[in-house]
Amino acid sequence: GLLTVRLHRMRDRLRRQKVELEAALAHIHRLATHDDLTGLVNRRHMQELLENERMRLERSEQDWCVALIDLDHFKSVNDAHGHAIGDEVLRALSRHAHTLIRRTDVLARWGGEEFVLLLPNTPIVMAANSLERLREHFHANPLRVHDIDLPLSFSAGLTEHLRGESVAQTLERADKLCEQ
Repeated sequence: GLLTVRLHRMRDRLRRQKVELEAALAHIHRLATHDDLTGLVNRRHMQELLENERMRLERSEQDWCVALIDLDHFKSVNDAHGHAIGDEVLRALSRHAHTLIRRTDVLARWGGEEFVLLLPNTPIVMAANSLERLREHFHANPLRVHDIDLPLSFSAGLTEHLRGESVAQTLERADKLCEQ
């Protein structure tokens, strides 16, 4: 009777609390691994993903590439239109890029107007084609933010991870290529 009813109520309450706790943990994980502004993977989480890819590669023959992407003339967008428009450009770029990259690729906000694109299981020629598709799309389709057409171009340093090198060394090479 009464004991059974109390046990059922307690079990139901514990079930609800478990669901709420799982939702809270998922939310905390998302906050810890994603950029607030763009919703992209954040720098810390991307470094983990790159390290995982490096370790996976040590055991396989798969190639993977990484591109460091830097938006051109982003400071002038902020100066001319304000930081709110600049933020909107970063959000729009993130949304568009997600529709253009493969589901297995990962785009991260690296900082400011810098992004890192991880292309797993991708030889350099295919990675270059993906990057070129991204560049052509943004060239042909200016971002429309608050009735302002903003042409978007970027510089990118694309490199293939070399076996035996650290993630930091791969990123350094990509960064040098981006500056050229």
